[in-house]
Amino acid sequence: MNAANPLAVARVKLTALVILLGAVLVSACAVAPTAGPPGERWELRRAALASLQDWSLVGNMGVLTEQQGWHASFQWSQEGQRYRIDLIGPFGQGQVRIEGDGQGVRVRTAAGQVLTAADPEQLLEDAVGVRIPVDGLRYWVRGLPDPHRRSVLADDGLGRLTRLEQGGWVVEYPRYMPVAALELPAQIRARKGDLNVKIVIQQWNLPW
Repeated sequence: MNAANPLAVARVKLTALVILLGAVLVSACAVAPTAGPPGERWELRRAALASLQDWSLVGNMGVLTEQQGWHASFQWSQEGQRYRIDLIGPFGQGQVRIEGDGQGVRVRTAAGQVLTAADPEQLLEDAVGVRIPVDGLRYWVRGLPDPHRRSVLADDGLGRLTRLEQGGWVVEYPRYMPVAALELPAQIRARKGDLNVKIVIQQWNLPW
């Protein structure tokens, strides 16, 4: 058997490498287009997401600061202004339930203690020791900015937010998932100062 021509082998390897790199680049462009200021597609998508008032989701949340960190699974149900969030496992406490209706909020700790207040951020800090913007998250989990605060936005050219800055928070969207006729966030990263929050959404449930 004749030995393979080294030059031919090198050419084959180079061709394969070029094809592989081309496929990777095309795939990267398809999944993560260059981020930039939101355009017309974003405005159409914003309207569709804003009309989504009733939904629920299941996921995991990790919170990290310089002093502490915790991880919890959570379930979130939203009906208009009313919401219920069950955090399961923060600090090994069992289950913490947060309920609100736009007028006030109530937290039930794993020990059965019930705390009430008008400010959900302060109440959650009292319960688990970390100040998380619950009102903002109601919009952010859908891939929307809170309409009551100034924001700086960037999208991927397909109308999906890749980044928003609001209220001192920087929120990034590394991944989306198809849900019915929409694409909703599957992963969210938010940071403010030394506070970092990572949310991974496993399942969305919509009323239609």
